[in-house]
This record gives sequence, structure tokens and C-alpha cells, in this order.
Amino acid sequence: MSEHDEQQERDCHAPHELMRAFRRLRNISWNNRRPIENCTPAETMTLFFIRRATREQPEGLKASELSSLMNVASPTMTQTLNVLAARGLVDRETDPNDRRAVRIKLTREGTRLTQMAEVKLQQKLAGLIAHLGEERAKLLVELIDEATAYFETENPESPEDDQSCFNKLSRDSG
Repeated sequence: MSEHDEQQERDCHAPHELMRAFRRLRNISWNNRRPIENCTPAETMTLFFIRRATREQPEGLKASELSSLMNVASPTMTQTLNVLAARGLVDRETDPNDRRAVRIKLTREGTRLTQMAEVKLQQKLAGLIAHLGEERAKLLVELIDEATAYFETENPESPEDDQSCFNKLSRDSG
């Protein structure tokens, strides 16, 4: 194997390891650890988005606003809100200023459950910080912020290199 081939193989190994790490993190984050019992991750996130948004908009928000905030298709949001309303976790109220508009708010039960879930989440994060240590936890935040900024703004400099790495990873994974 030439020096160039060895370097290319090393360069392709790092993305593979990153993908594995992201996949492992994604898989453990919700499996059997639902912060709100009997709610899917999407339903839980919807409740948290409503809670946060209604702090600034106490009158509630429209389903279309929520869809936009969460970057979710309107039909998907409607379905999620129907489930949450049936469980008594959200209320839909007609907007007094615009009778055509419906505002979404958490019910008392929805508020109670999101508050409890937030306490659980804070405890888990405190445990992670204790496990990693303050400095490594700060470093983790910095790295995640950097990675997020990169993915939001950067384009691959050399699509050919990315494709050859992808092909190599596909062969190795299959």
C-alpha cells in the first residue's frame, strides 16, 4: 500500500469513528429514558417548545408557528398536537383577536410534566458534568458548538474526497 493510500485510509477512519459516536449518542438518548412517560421524543420536544415559546407569548402560539420553530411539516405537527390534546397535555384556544387562529398552550398537566422532565434532565446533565469534570464538560460544549457551526455554514471543499471516503466507509460497513 502506498503512503498516499495509507493516508487516505487514516483520513477515512476519522469520519467513520465520528459517525459511530454520533449514532451511539443518538441511540442512547431516548431508548428507555423518556423524560415524559408515554410520550415519544417528538411529543416531548413539542411540549418543551410550547413551554419555552409561551414564556414569551403567554397567549400561546399557532400550530404553524410551532411547525416553523421545530422545522416540522404542518401535517406532522397537527398529528402530534392531536395526540397531546387527547392526552390532556395541550389546549387549543381560539385567538380572541383573530377568530380564525387557534393558539396552543400547555395544560396544567402538560406544564407539570415538562417541569418534572426538566428536573430529571438537569439531574442527568449534572451527573454527566460530575463524570466528565467541569473542564471537559466545557470542552464538550465548545466542540459541539464548533461542529454545529461547521455543519450549518461549511460546504465540503472537495466532493471527490468525500465521495471516496463514503465509498470506503460503505465497503467497510457492508
